[in-house]
Amino acid sequence: MIIDEQGVQLSTLSDILDAFEQQLQSKYGADFYIKPEGIIDNLVTSAGFQEMSLQDQIAFLAKQFDPETAEGVWQDKLYERINVYRLQATNTVFTKEILGTAGFRGDAGSITIRNEATGDEFTNIDAYIIEDTGSVNIDFQCVITGVITVNAADTFQIVEAPDSVTGVSTNNATDIAIGRDIESNDDYRIRYRTAKAINSKASRIANEANLVNYVDNIAFLKILDKKTDAQQEAGTLRIIAKHNTTDQQFAEAIFDTVADGIDLLGDDSAVVTDTEGQTVTINWQNATDVLIDIQGTITIRDGYYPNTVITNAKQNVLNYIKQRVFGLESIIYATEFIIPIYQTQGVDAVINVKIKKHDDDTFIDSLNLEINEVPQFLAENINLIEQE
Repeated sequence: MIIDEQGVQLSTLSDILDAFEQQLQSKYGADFYIKPEGIIDNLVTSAGFQEMSLQDQIAFLAKQFDPETAEGVWQDKLYERINVYRLQATNTVFTKEILGTAGFRGDAGSITIRNEATGDEFTNIDAYIIEDTGSVNIDFQCVITGVITVNAADTFQIVEAPDSVTGVSTNNATDIAIGRDIESNDDYRIRYRTAKAINSKASRIANEANLVNYVDNIAFLKILDKKTDAQQEAGTLRIIAKHNTTDQQFAEAIFDTVADGIDLLGDDSAVVTDTEGQTVTINWQNATDVLIDIQGTITIRDGYYPNTVITNAKQNVLNYIKQRVFGLESIIYATEFIIPIYQTQGVDAVINVKIKKHDDDTFIDSLNLEINEVPQFLAENINLIEQE
């Protein structure tokens, strides 16, 4: 067994038996050999298996005590030492209007409704009173945790409810918050690395760790310095972001994280005030949203309504885009959208898919966006045509 800066390398049974044989030769002479099926062979083989078991335990502990390789409960215990806790699974929640007898009071958990499209079931979170209008908006949560999708226009049926609750309104659901699965080991590890870097000014990686809280995804943030862009002058920093806050708050976040003496580049700016009352101008570059058009030709199976199939296919494309996350300087291939279209119920075949920037004239197979550009996708800019 070897333990060095490269990690832990386990011995094979052959390695262990060779080591035993060399030790015995030093005592009994160079002509001593362990004979297969002999008494000594059986003894050292048994000892070899025990050593292999011990090595496995050592390797396991070495892995679990290293923050970069630990998993499960071991990872939890290590990261919690710096107050970084694994994100637990959550339920999908939304608000839906319920119909019934005015003045009726109901308890939490007394209503169960089912999504007619997916079969997922939801129960009311709080107690409620049906208003004089004969309706009340109630918060529901899914009976299981995880990524359970609910669309605003989904329809629901009552599975179980008091007699005074007569139905579910056809009005759209509101305040939809999709649940999540328990945080994976890999995602947890990324947050741990980020937490270690927080407030450690000066390095580009540390700046990314501090500013990532102000973007919806790390893909919407780029920080360029001399190491990442040879054309930049030493001592300069160019921050490009599609941030999720105000320009003023983002400027203050940059001021709090970037080390003094760094020349900030960019066309956008805001003035902040330091602890001594002096004003400082902070520069950066806000990302430009680029509207993307998607055009495709499909065939639809017999018995399906084309408009319904096309609407569902568009939604599947948007769901794919949400999971895929196209960020700054994205490379977008039209073929990426074939699968979510083809997976739509009722789609028989996808003949072709093309894309383009909305202001361009010609549809093409792929797009390479600029470093300050973020693609924007809207349902109305996805055009799917049924081939006759």
